[in-house]
Amino acid sequence: MDTAIRPPKHEAEEKKTFNQKLADFLRKYRTILLAVLVAAVVAVVGVAVWTAVSNSRANASTARVERLTEDMSAWAAEQDAAKKAEAEKALVAGLDEVVATWSRSFAAGRALAMRARLNEEKKDWAAAEKDWNEAAARFPKTFLAPVAIQNAAAAAEERGAAEAAAAYYKRLVDNYSGKSVGIPHAYFSLGRLAEESKDYAAALGHYEKIVASYPDDDWTKLAKDRILFLKSRGLAK
Repeated sequence: MDTAIRPPKHEAEEKKTFNQKLADFLRKYRTILLAVLVAAVVAVVGVAVWTAVSNSRANASTARVERLTEDMSAWAAEQDAAKKAEAEKALVAGLDEVVATWSRSFAAGRALAMRARLNEEKKDWAAAEKDWNEAAARFPKTFLAPVAIQNAAAAAEERGAAEAAAAYYKRLVDNYSGKSVGIPHAYFSLGRLAEESKDYAAALGHYEKIVASYPDDDWTKLAKDRILFLKSRGLAK
């Protein structure tokens, strides 16, 4: 005697109907489902490959610029003129390669800074200014940008371009105040350059900005001295 408990007939029919519907659905949309599955697999693989490539490029660029850092130290220490010239040629070629190959990487920023320093050593202030300005333009949201702008301003002053220097300092205080060291110095430089062009009212404004915003900074005392000088001479009120 069969004593097994069997489901009611209508439940079996409903279950069978559901299974049939599921099978029909899978048969009907198997191409789409397969495409979705393949796309998901491709996406996962793509992310993995991109990550691996990115890490590989980062490692390669960092290793390259580290070797160039050593080469630059060797170049600076070289006493033989002919050997120094040859080392400089190879160093510049290497730095140019890093900037071109890994243009948006941290290594490219370092390479631009190194190239600028090399030009400063050679007193090629126009080339140094160009490199610093390029570094700031390529990496505007990094710590390198405000430092590069300050160095570009210094290079512009060295080549006698006071207006260009003032433009750099203004760019610095307009975009990086509160985000970078050197802002009080930038304001003081703007004041000094304004004095040189006899715009004493503007100079006074820059000095007063330092006193008001940076009361404990080392540049504040110098700013106060310039304010007293300008007022005592009747050059500004």
